[in-house]
Amino acid sequence: MEKHQAVSSRKKAVAGIGLLALSAFAVTGCGEQTKSTENTEIAEATTSLTIQASYKDRSMLRPGSQLIVTLSNVSKMDVKADIITQEVIDVTQAPPFTVELIYDASKISDKHRYSLSARIINKDKVLYTSTTNHDPFAESQLTTPYKIELSKVSTQKPDVTLTNTYWKAITINAQTVNVTTKEPFIQFNKDHRVNGFLGCNNFSGSYSTEQQTITLSQLASTKKMCSDNMSQEAAMSDVLSKTSKWEITGESLKLKNSRGNTLATFSAVYFN
Repeated sequence: MEKHQAVSSRKKAVAGIGLLALSAFAVTGCGEQTKSTENTEIAEATTSLTIQASYKDRSMLRPGSQLIVTLSNVSKMDVKADIITQEVIDVTQAPPFTVELIYDASKISDKHRYSLSARIINKDKVLYTSTTNHDPFAESQLTTPYKIELSKVSTQKPDVTLTNTYWKAITINAQTVNVTTKEPFIQFNKDHRVNGFLGCNNFSGSYSTEQQTITLSQLASTKKMCSDNMSQEAAMSDVLSKTSKWEITGESLKLKNSRGNTLATFSAVYFN
């Protein structure tokens, strides 16, 4: 009797283990099936845009340059755009540059606006950038590859001030300045005093300005005689006597006559 009960208990234990194993297999199988379904859904939602970025000029990019292509949601006004995806590649060849931009299609809605942008940077400095708005999903038929034209970012420096700047003479009467020992220059001080070098002799005087007009007065120079550059010095003196207008663009200064004709050009020089 006791032996029969022991056998019966073992059978029940084995049956229980079998049921547990079957349940575990069922749960595991269900989990794997769910994960597989999720992976399939993610794969189906993931798609890509083939982007071709280029610029027209033939400039060679410095080593270390990178192309950054960004797809953003720009539906909301006055807030930062929501970046959907972004791709960064190292630029190692001449344009055009091709980028495969992978994104989640489930994040795209017909009710929203999108912007596709591109820029080329080098050490955090932007060299080229797209300037036209691109919404690839707003077009009736998306071309492959989607082309983006980049524009070179202006590297022009801001205009320097007329005063307290060392202006080195570059041209006089459209002729390139000839330098033997020291270049002709001019300096306008904040106290309305002007001084400089004509090519052989130093000069000084006063000046006054009103908007873009300028008047030089009480000009005087030393009387040293030089074997070279006396004709250039005379031309420089003539420029000063006829100057009535000035114009600064970036780091360049033009002195003009009353008719607006350029008499001489100068470049700003900085000393460490």
